[in-house]
Amino acid sequence: MKGSSYDHKSVESKWQKEWEDQKLFSQVELVLAKNKFYNLWMFPYPSAEGLHAGHAFASTGSDVYGRYTRMNGYTVFQPIGYDSFGIHSENYAIKIGEIPQKMLERTTKHYEQQLRSLGHAYDWTRTVTTSSLDYYKWTQWLFLQLFKSGLAHRKAALVNWCPSCKTVLSDEQVMTPAQAGKDPKDAQGKITKPKEGMFVCERCGTVVEKKELEQWFLRITDYADKLLENLGKIDWPEKIKIAQRNWIGKKEGITISYPIEGKGVSLDVWTSRPDTNFGATFVVVSPEYAKKNLINLIVEDTKQQFEEYIKSSLSKSKDDRIYEGRKKTGCFTGLFAINQLNNYKMPVWVADFVLADVGTGAVVGVPGHDKRDFEFAKEFGLEIKRVVVGSDKDESRITRIEQAQEEEGKMINSEFLDGLDIHKATKKMMDYLEKKNWGKRSKNYHLRDWLISRQRYWGAPIPMIYCQNCAKDGKSWFSSEEARNFPKIGNWKLRIGNSDWKSGGWWPEEVLPVELPEIKDYKPEGTGKGPLANHPEFYKVKCPECGSEAIRETDVMDTFVDSSWYFLRYPSVKSKSNTSMPFDTYITKKWLPVDLYFGGAEHSVLHLMYARFVTMVLNDLKYLDFEEPFPKFFAHGLMIKDGAKMSKSRGNVVNPDEYIEKYGADTLRLYLMFMGPMDGYPDFRDTGIEGMRRFIDRVWDLFVNHKDNIVVEGKDAKVILIKMHQTIKKVSADIQNFRYNTAIASIMEYVNLLRDKAQLSVVGNQLSDNSKTEKLQSDDRKPKTDIRIRCAEWDEALKTLVLLLNPFTPHLSEEVWNSFLKQKSAIQTQPWPKFDENLTIEKEVTIPIQVNGRLRATITLASDEAKNKDIVSKKARNLKNVLKSLEGKNIKETIFVPSRLINFVV
Repeated sequence: MKGSSYDHKSVESKWQKEWEDQKLFSQVELVLAKNKFYNLWMFPYPSAEGLHAGHAFASTGSDVYGRYTRMNGYTVFQPIGYDSFGIHSENYAIKIGEIPQKMLERTTKHYEQQLRSLGHAYDWTRTVTTSSLDYYKWTQWLFLQLFKSGLAHRKAALVNWCPSCKTVLSDEQVMTPAQAGKDPKDAQGKITKPKEGMFVCERCGTVVEKKELEQWFLRITDYADKLLENLGKIDWPEKIKIAQRNWIGKKEGITISYPIEGKGVSLDVWTSRPDTNFGATFVVVSPEYAKKNLINLIVEDTKQQFEEYIKSSLSKSKDDRIYEGRKKTGCFTGLFAINQLNNYKMPVWVADFVLADVGTGAVVGVPGHDKRDFEFAKEFGLEIKRVVVGSDKDESRITRIEQAQEEEGKMINSEFLDGLDIHKATKKMMDYLEKKNWGKRSKNYHLRDWLISRQRYWGAPIPMIYCQNCAKDGKSWFSSEEARNFPKIGNWKLRIGNSDWKSGGWWPEEVLPVELPEIKDYKPEGTGKGPLANHPEFYKVKCPECGSEAIRETDVMDTFVDSSWYFLRYPSVKSKSNTSMPFDTYITKKWLPVDLYFGGAEHSVLHLMYARFVTMVLNDLKYLDFEEPFPKFFAHGLMIKDGAKMSKSRGNVVNPDEYIEKYGADTLRLYLMFMGPMDGYPDFRDTGIEGMRRFIDRVWDLFVNHKDNIVVEGKDAKVILIKMHQTIKKVSADIQNFRYNTAIASIMEYVNLLRDKAQLSVVGNQLSDNSKTEKLQSDDRKPKTDIRIRCAEWDEALKTLVLLLNPFTPHLSEEVWNSFLKQKSAIQTQPWPKFDENLTIEKEVTIPIQVNGRLRATITLASDEAKNKDIVSKKARNLKNVLKSLEGKNIKETIFVPSRLINFVV
């Protein structure tokens, strides 16, 4: 073996087979396990031909932590699966002209091969695939539990529509182009210019439209407060918590009722700034609100203009309606709302910039203190009042938009509020309005109910059916005794009024799943109905209640429903003890929640929030005994290539297969973890991975070619021992804090020291070319004539090096551990090395001495002296080599890094 180079192909294939044969990571008996640790990486979409290096970066980061935790005495459960349902997979299948089922057979197989080739320590006996029957049966079960709890409902709504994907999108799937990281496209797929207020599909970047359709929603809004409150109980990156807080968008305010003059009805407006209500001069309602609530109040003379404006407004996209800087449009309704504070008659207008899903869909206009309201007032000649004066003390009439006071200030022209700051005035006004019964304190949220129905093919069918015969009796029907009695104890809104002519209920749980049929014409048509609506063999069914002809729901569930609970399924995949639930009660109680969840920050308000919501619901239903699925979450960064974001259009997507073939999986793993901070934007460069391969070769050389003939100086044993304990301490802390790059840097320093002390340029026991090194020793050291010995510290140092490398380079470590260090058991089962704090403190430090950046000598000092610039400078300048370099020259500057370096600039 002496003289051999590292053959990564043979080593990696050897140990991957050995791990599989031994079932090293799959032999965990979850029921009996002690000291458990559930380590989970977000499972991937198998929606392309293979994983890219960004996946390898993230999955390796998770695997490193799992391997480290296993070596620290934990029973680690680390499963993997595929988020295979949904629009990503379906669109890829359409692109390549295959049915999704066939496409996934190939892609999941390749994904598994890639993940195995990376050497990840997954339990391959407990995988999940969300498109498999034995998985989506339970997704349908979950939907029914939500429905029976009053949390799933169907209603007509103005929804986000992607003209490219030809389906609806939840609010969380609609983003600005910048948030989506995509160039916006129109419905024809042409790149269009981004503009303020533009929203696009997070998947494809197409500008989103609005459509009114009947859809299924989950009442995530019922859990808004708990979702907010629990953020303080979980160990998550603050940026993720902020994203969720902002998305939930809780605001304290008040709903004020303004009587409409002469109509006997009131118009409700929610506001967080009632302090400015003395300055209110008009009310603006959304077109949707006007169509629903005001149409019967409009006089005939203005009705045609009113209806034409509403029709025109509703044809516009959301981004067009709220685009900043766009000329304000509106239509006067002929109605007046009375401000009961001062009996001011406020004209009621319809305007497209007001959105139905913000507040009540109606806004009170205070143009003196809101720039948008100011623009509207100026456009239509409405009165502008000042009721707040800012720090500039300007009380003059407001005529320019820059005068609109939106910030802090004191109240004026507001009767009993005059002189108060806006915060005290807000509270006092709320108290006053509630006392008068003109308003009621309320909360408003940005969060909307979760829209889960999709007019696509590739998803879990929604297990609901509709029966015309049952509708004649005005009833909804239920399929079990518990469910039949549910209206007595539950929410009567469950008497479904989802359609004009049908009653609805769920498909019996005991005969789930509602199976997705294999069809060839699965492409979406953009009609507002899914492809299953064209297949009577699917949707025609007998009503379980009355036996009459009924029809199935033909929409399918969004893929985020599948991933909202998958972490619950993994531990119970092999359990046979409970066939009425998707997870074994005992195993779930033992292994959940997840100890560490590793994934991308891009899922902040999508998957991560949905999973929290579903877990809270299941906790309330007594299926789970915890509220939070992921008490600790680490958000990895986004990998780039040569300074630019990876994308197919740029042609810079990194295929890990190519690098594994050329350099080896361990080289790739080590480089991916070394590129930069795990939560940053590490930059993949080919020159970097080439350098990492050279480091791997140096480690291999250290063990294979020199292990048996190494000799070191007797006094170097102490240096090696101290460095070993320092490295153990540093690497341990860095891995625990996901600072993998600095952990690897410490290991590299450790390797360099070992090679230096071992004099790896020796041939036999004779020095070959250390003359340059000898010349750089300080003048007070004699040439190396000390007795050179093999020491116990050296053997321990080598074993420690392999153990420290194992989480990063498991194949190399296993080969060295077994073949060269002659250890019998797998390194994966070995304990992590311990450090002695007393041995991490150096009593002596060797400092390099430079003159104009060139090394002239080194000096060894006591550790306390090495921190003192004056002491180091004085002793360094007395060394012969340094004196010679400084002779006849003036020292312009002395650069000193305590205990590390001194450099004289002359």
